[in-house]
Amino acid sequence: MNENIRLRFSKQGALKFIGHLDFQRVFQQTICRAGLPVAYSQGFNPHILLSFALPLPLGMTSINDYTDITLASPMPEEEIIRLFNAAAPAGLAVHAAYSYEGKGAAAITTAARYEFTPAAPLPPDVCEKIMAMESLVLPKKTKSGVKDTDIRPDIFALTSQEDKIIMLLAAGSARFINPLIVAGQLAGHPPCPSTISRAELYKSSGGEFLPL
Repeated sequence: MNENIRLRFSKQGALKFIGHLDFQRVFQQTICRAGLPVAYSQGFNPHILLSFALPLPLGMTSINDYTDITLASPMPEEEIIRLFNAAAPAGLAVHAAYSYEGKGAAAITTAARYEFTPAAPLPPDVCEKIMAMESLVLPKKTKSGVKDTDIRPDIFALTSQEDKIIMLLAAGSARFINPLIVAGQLAGHPPCPSTISRAELYKSSGGEFLPL
């Protein structure tokens, strides 16, 4: 009997230079090396049933990311973690595995928390100034081309924390804002992707954001 499993993992080190499609292949190869009893799709070209919550922009690391897999037979969650991590390349590690029901991670993700470490100190009130804006219209790439878009509704929170800026932003299939755009507004210039790490992904429940 198939079982849906959600994996919480981190992507660190040199893996940040691997794009999403290549990273997907790395993840699939690790699953195969680990010998996990994954289920495959039907058809002429069967593939592992694997779905990531949200692609990570090239050059960024992640602390908590999520992917859904389907197992063809049940396996203890601790064993999934042990086998996967033993087969994983440097920089990739699964920290939790748990069964889930209902929609997949990609369908329920609504927000993401990022940690931005500026190359130089920012004005102490930069977060408050952006949060106080009623609108923030910028050119944004959409499916129909580049359009002037008000990104302010997609910025849920900006807070300073020691040498970092914590950004809580819209993320998911319905609404998404690239963290590089917001970090650029904070720093006053386009930042290097390596200065940003995705710390958590959230779903909406009862007006609150809960980790996947």
